Amino acid sequence: MFKKAFAYSCALLPILAMANSDGLIVAKNDSAKTISSAQYEYVPVEIMMDNEGGQSVEITGQYKSYVQQQGNQTGISYSHYLEDLANKLIAQGFTVAAKCLKDCSTKPYRKTIDDSFRYNNIYQVSYTSARSNRFGYLSAIKGEVGNRQTIQVFAQNGHRNVLLNAYEQVIETQMPNSGITVASNFEIKQLDFTSLKASKKDAIGSVDHPMIERFPGSYIVASAVNDFESYPLIIGPYKKTIPTKKVSGKITTISYRIDPKVGPYAVHHNYINALQKAGFSLIYECSAKTCGNYAIRDNIKNTIHAKNHEADFYNLTSKSHYYLFSAEKVTAQGKIYATMYSSQKRGQYDVEMVVDIIEERAMSQVALNVDSDTLGKQIQATGSVSLYGIEFDFDKHTLKASSDKQLAEIADFLKKTKNVSLYVVGHTDNKGKFGYNQDLSKRRAAEVVNSLVTHYKIDKQRLTPVGVGPVAPKAANDTETNMQQNRRVELVLKSPQIL
Repeated sequence: MFKKAFAYSCALLPILAMANSDGLIVAKNDSAKTISSAQYEYVPVEIMMDNEGGQSVEITGQYKSYVQQQGNQTGISYSHYLEDLANKLIAQGFTVAAKCLKDCSTKPYRKTIDDSFRYNNIYQVSYTSARSNRFGYLSAIKGEVGNRQTIQVFAQNGHRNVLLNAYEQVIETQMPNSGITVASNFEIKQLDFTSLKASKKDAIGSVDHPMIERFPGSYIVASAVNDFESYPLIIGPYKKTIPTKKVSGKITTISYRIDPKVGPYAVHHNYINALQKAGFSLIYECSAKTCGNYAIRDNIKNTIHAKNHEADFYNLTSKSHYYLFSAEKVTAQGKIYATMYSSQKRGQYDVEMVVDIIEERAMSQVALNVDSDTLGKQIQATGSVSLYGIEFDFDKHTLKASSDKQLAEIADFLKKTKNVSLYVVGHTDNKGKFGYNQDLSKRRAAEVVNSLVTHYKIDKQRLTPVGVGPVAPKAANDTETNMQQNRRVELVLKSPQIL
């Protein structure tokens, strides 16, 4: 039984085949599973020349490699495999330059592998985590400079004692003649993007911003304008947080697609140059590697502008191909900000470019108070009236002093129409949790009732406070302007009619 197992194991030891059809010094084992292999006619490879990894030699020539896995039924240890291989190589005239069979450190071997490109990811073995008593390696060399043959082998007993061996060889040769010729009269042609034509039509209803022209060969896939909104302008690299400056005003967002031959780098720098010529100052610029991972996504995703950015900013990582900048210009009417990012998914796709123009300006103030006569007419006509002149401290139900004028008009209306009873309804936008908003709106409605009863001597029985939170909006909660419409107090007729 022992003799049979030993014979089977020996059959799976390394075989030197100097003239096999594969051109390998150490032939593949037919009984083993080949995991990977590679072959190149002319490449440089670092070969380790001592066990400490301090010396190595670069051999350039014909390269062949493979990784094989042999099952645990063979009973072969990595040390037995490497020792047998070393003896056979020496018998063939090779000099063993480096050999470790016990208590090997991975560092010298890993340094040689990591510091030089290993073709076709040949080392698909766990040398980085191999235990010191479960792996070994050797390198061997034969011949004079210019005609050297070298091999390097790593062997490891892995899970369930499976033997893994990674083998590579280089036979030194002169660089083959490719027959390449170079035209001596070649002239560099200057790029000219102005002749590019857009491949598609603009999205219906979309237009360019009047301040800045589009890039040649581009078309608009989406555009949007907010008359007044806040914007988080990126002003520095993303580390633990994104440095931003909050600016407000009219915001125009335009998403373009540009001919793929242009590339995002050319788009980025052309727009920077154009803006600087127009008097803009650059606040910040970066590329994917310097912007910070997911900088654009994490800055935009929770804003109302995200839906206007018809670009794949969710996947713009530090490994992507994109560029970003922010710039500003001071004018007599106020500051203008421009921020833009351009990106491309590999070379065959259109360049995606998104530009946001922020025209800084103060929010226009409108008359919010409704007089008592208008209150009566609107309630008579529609059964309710929305009031925006009643204001509260942020996130509280405390009335601001600015609410006094509107409260006085409500009291005047109620004193003129003593038969009228009303629901006083508090409304919020949809920011925050539903239960909290509903409770806040009820407390605010109750505070309005309390003020009318206490300060204006209105009969409490005529007023019923109700809080509905965000469930009855006047507009979509997608912009700050719309959310302001939803934050209101509403008077709803409770009695049948106004007599």
